[in-house]
Amino acid sequence: MDSVSERNKRKVQLFVDAVLNEGRLELIDELVAADYLGHLPCADTVVTGPAGVRELVAGHRRAHPGVHVKIEDQIAEDDRVVTHWQATIAAPGAPGDGAPTARISCCTGISIIRFLAGKQIDSRTACTNLTANRGAGA
Repeated sequence: MDSVSERNKRKVQLFVDAVLNEGRLELIDELVAADYLGHLPCADTVVTGPAGVRELVAGHRRAHPGVHVKIEDQIAEDDRVVTHWQATIAAPGAPGDGAPTARISCCTGISIIRFLAGKQIDSRTACTNLTANRGAGA
């Protein structure tokens, strides 16, 4: 039997894969409640509603077109999903394009997302930035 907790975990996975990684912003209205409040260390204010999420994601994707978010672990209970994730951004000169070195930025974090009626209603995120220099000689 499919529990609410499992459905909510899959909705977070869909958000990460489709919205964050693929840029499918049209799915935000389906996944985020109209009165959503997002508390993120990277935002100057609380992100509100689907429009605020769309603006935040579009801005991050413009600034970091090579971003990829990977879910490392998830725990869900009732209306909450806790997700441990890692985001990597390969800068121009990434391995494989012939450049001798590449800068890879990495951020790891935990998000606690609360759902209501199948949509994200509230989230709180904490993250740490890590940076590594990868490539020849690194």
